[in-house]
Amino acid sequence: MKPYRMRMVEKSYKKFTSDYSFTDETYVIVGSGIGGLSTAVFLAKAGKKVVILEQHYTPGGFTHTFKRRNGFTWDVGVHYVGNMARDSQLRKIFNYLSDKELEWDALGDPYDVAYINGKKFEFVSGRENFRQKFHSYFPKDTIAIDDYLDLLDRSSKSNLLFFVQKVFPFVLRNTVGHIFRKLHKKWSQKTTYDILSSLTNNQELIAVLCAQCGNYGLSPKKSSFAAHAIVINHFMEGGYYPRGGANRIHETISKHLKTLGVDILINAKVNKIITAGTSVRGLVINDKEFTCKRVISNTGIHTTFLHLLDQKVLQKKHQILKSLKPSTSHLCLYIGLDKSDEYLQLPRHNIWWYAHKDTDEILNDKESLSKDQLSFAYISFPSAKDSTWGSKQQHRATIQLISNARYENFEIFENEPWLNRGEEYDQIKENFKKKGIALLKELYPQLENHIVHAEVSTPVTTRTFSNYKKGEIYGLSHTPERFNTHVLRPKTHIKGLYLTGQDITLVGLCGAMSSGILTASTIIKWDMSKQFKTIMTNY
Repeated sequence: MKPYRMRMVEKSYKKFTSDYSFTDETYVIVGSGIGGLSTAVFLAKAGKKVVILEQHYTPGGFTHTFKRRNGFTWDVGVHYVGNMARDSQLRKIFNYLSDKELEWDALGDPYDVAYINGKKFEFVSGRENFRQKFHSYFPKDTIAIDDYLDLLDRSSKSNLLFFVQKVFPFVLRNTVGHIFRKLHKKWSQKTTYDILSSLTNNQELIAVLCAQCGNYGLSPKKSSFAAHAIVINHFMEGGYYPRGGANRIHETISKHLKTLGVDILINAKVNKIITAGTSVRGLVINDKEFTCKRVISNTGIHTTFLHLLDQKVLQKKHQILKSLKPSTSHLCLYIGLDKSDEYLQLPRHNIWWYAHKDTDEILNDKESLSKDQLSFAYISFPSAKDSTWGSKQQHRATIQLISNARYENFEIFENEPWLNRGEEYDQIKENFKKKGIALLKELYPQLENHIVHAEVSTPVTTRTFSNYKKGEIYGLSHTPERFNTHVLRPKTHIKGLYLTGQDITLVGLCGAMSSGILTASTIIKWDMSKQFKTIMTNY
């Protein structure tokens, strides 16, 4: 029997059928994550014919949610977003994508709280508020904190130029673009720890400044400072959550796309991108060949180049992709409670919990799965964040607890059927469930006797639904090496093949959305300036 959520969604979205056909002018977007959806809006607004294919039973990628019969609903990827104040450019862009139907709730202050070795640190919105708060926590390190904020500002300008040059034509890419990339190396080729340790030797301060590193999935000694700076700047003005739940992101954009004449087809698994010479000639969908000449892949760089394309069409420069590792995978505990958030006094803010201050040791621990206690957890309260939850579920609440995982520990289960992967797999999930619940009760003793539902997802769950081969959640790992490759751009060397999604920009909802801007700009060029003028004027 299919889960309730699957049966409900299948009634809402059109299934792909074998008699479907594409015209030569159709842009076929493979994958309905936010990168694909945003690309589709901009192209459709420019008058292009667009179709979106989704292998899952619901569109949206990591913006979708799932539901259980008892009324509990959880998001699977979007836990909070930054820069969504009413007058912000990002808010205006999402208004444009959703035709003004997507609304946001501010998390308030603090929006994040870090617990490190038992000590509590609050993240508050606003650069000066952040400065004052951290000065109070670390009065002997005020100069280091000020220098850090200055570096965040300086790196953000370089980051913008780096991403803009990805849409430059060949001549500009090798002249002006070369200069932009060279300037960016100052930030991208140093690790977060390299930069922070040059400012201070206070390891606790470094740990706190990196407490949110789970948002890009890499520890300080491995992550590029450029990636760290972008993510921290993104949340500097606080956190927001989609009103009505994360699913409202894809629901509102999908509804808008329907009015623009864009088909979103579910149960459409793309097995191969067919090429003739160096041009796209079609797709194999659900094991059947279809002719098309314009494909936009939103499936991730590894999947596109190493699995969907014939390896003979790749160039020497693509060899670097084999050395670029996928990002982190994770375990997630989904909790359902029989009382409201208000009754249980649960917060709206997120929790970043670390057993001690050595972030790298914690996040890179190969033995964490077998240990009796968790050493890291990100805890989110989706029902508390959503202002509409109480009107729908007055006596229920939800929590999610995420911890790091290594795909190697789950590889043996990847070919086992979903929901029936065996006793050993179930025992791993049960052990994680116990550890997660123990930590939650330690932080919130009032949860005792109120947990009525608990289930666990693993890296192979992520693999099943996202088609990321290593169960990764953030595409390519955000290491310095990521920023050295020249293939992470919208236009490929194959005529008719384009890329979108977080791999060509950066992690997260807004990173993936930005990829849609870059990809659409590559295709429709100056029409994008017209659309942006409309966005800034009318939205």
